[in-house]
Amino acid sequence: MKVLLISPVFNYTTQPLPLLSLSDFPAGFAYIAAALKEAGHEVAGLNPNNAPGYDKAYYMLTNKIFDALQDKPDLIGLGGICTDYPFLKDAVELIRKFAPGTPIVLGGGIISNDREFVFNLLKPDFGIVGEGEETVVKLADALAQGVKVDGYIDNLSYWDEDKPIHNPANHFYRNVDERPLPDYEPFGVMDMLDNYSMATRLLYRYSRTNPRVMPIVTARGCPFNCTFCIHRGNQFYRARSIENIMEEIKINYDRYGFNILLILDELFAVNKQRMKDFCEGVLEGKRRYGWDFDWLFQTHASAALDYDTLKLAKEAGCVFFSYGLESASPTVLKSMNKKIQPSQIIEAIELAGKTGIGFGGNLIFGDPAETQETIYESLDFFAKYCQGAFVFLGTLMPYPGNKLFDHCVEKGIIQDKDAYYANIDQGAINMTSMPDVIWSQWLNFLAVFERAWLYIKDTNAISIEKEDYSDPVVVHRNASMYRIEAKCPYCGEEITYREMINKRKVDWPLFLGVGCTKCNKRVKINLKMSVTDIKQETNREQIEVAV
Repeated sequence: MKVLLISPVFNYTTQPLPLLSLSDFPAGFAYIAAALKEAGHEVAGLNPNNAPGYDKAYYMLTNKIFDALQDKPDLIGLGGICTDYPFLKDAVELIRKFAPGTPIVLGGGIISNDREFVFNLLKPDFGIVGEGEETVVKLADALAQGVKVDGYIDNLSYWDEDKPIHNPANHFYRNVDERPLPDYEPFGVMDMLDNYSMATRLLYRYSRTNPRVMPIVTARGCPFNCTFCIHRGNQFYRARSIENIMEEIKINYDRYGFNILLILDELFAVNKQRMKDFCEGVLEGKRRYGWDFDWLFQTHASAALDYDTLKLAKEAGCVFFSYGLESASPTVLKSMNKKIQPSQIIEAIELAGKTGIGFGGNLIFGDPAETQETIYESLDFFAKYCQGAFVFLGTLMPYPGNKLFDHCVEKGIIQDKDAYYANIDQGAINMTSMPDVIWSQWLNFLAVFERAWLYIKDTNAISIEKEDYSDPVVVHRNASMYRIEAKCPYCGEEITYREMINKRKVDWPLFLGVGCTKCNKRVKINLKMSVTDIKQETNREQIEVAV
């Protein structure tokens, strides 16, 4: 059977179209591709991203889907999370227009977290809840053999004439080590690494002047039940073995030459021995195979990291880790069901500073228990402890699958689910008891506070040298690439960056917000470049600026 897998368009409703790097590519599609290939099916991938030049995303998607369907696939796979709804709606309609008889299977969080509603709303031929590898293979096998699809395939939704049928959910999956390693090849992995690495978030790429960021999923699931998270605590946490992880690292390092590894794992480092074994595995790879890459991980505050473990991680190339911080108010943390205390975060930030590893997290505002007093608590915490840490400010959103969404439906804050999906992420929703006018003022303040990097230690650039360099990301952003030299205000070491500066940037004093490549503290580099310097794109080889 010939299967076409179509990955979502990153920020589909954003104009101009953003560009996608491998670090933001949904890894689930690579796992689905590998599972189907292992079962003997032919797999084609469509990554309808990284295509500037279209006035609207819809026009780009129309062309990409039309071209891909010329190969006449037997089954088309789509998927995504709830924020991908506008993309999925258009994609389903286009497929029905260009290939009306081809079955569509839809998976991902959008189905797993709102199965019956979304299945009826988008009307794919099939839907898959949970992890999709085993289910999609069974479905493809049945269709290839002409076997009627009915109740024998767990986790599958389908139609019996006009009636939707939802088979039982079964989350006892195949051992994660027994699954084939993810296959990114059908989706243009090398093109993303070669030409779109500068589209990677700065937090992931600042440690290398020529970043090539590769993701790796080292575990599945999360047992916690935070109110804002769509996991809902119903997923078993299953970690891959260190041997299995090292196998994937070696294959991808040899094949793609990445230099930054982004570890995707909700609870990485909670098991200290596993963390140490991973570090030893990377160190062995560096000694034996010449691996040269930095790495980043995320974990839960319950990890209770210690100095020796983080020191070993630093030796193995770790440059950054993040915690699920969310708030510094005990009242809000309790409402979120976070089960952590601000003291745990303070300890982690101090440990990160001692070992020279960057610390990150988010303070997200807008929980139903949020008040002006709790906002002040979090901002006071930020001012005291987070000036050198990568702690960002954001707002909570109610997404189908999390308890906040249920709260909003129950309270009548969300009354029309169809309209909500159609306009998802198009505006903030006030879930607090604060009047809308007060909440709006706080939203505006937090946005300005974040964009300006207030409270972050700054330093003046020593020199700014324009490079004779251009890639699709630079062109798309109407920018030029500069090599920037500065001295870290924390460790005093000289640091070097390559970064894009937008020619049209006129509304803010220019600065580069990055991390020190030596001590990994968050720093703000004042560029001291005038708008005229940028707009005229002078031919000077170097713009010298006062320290």
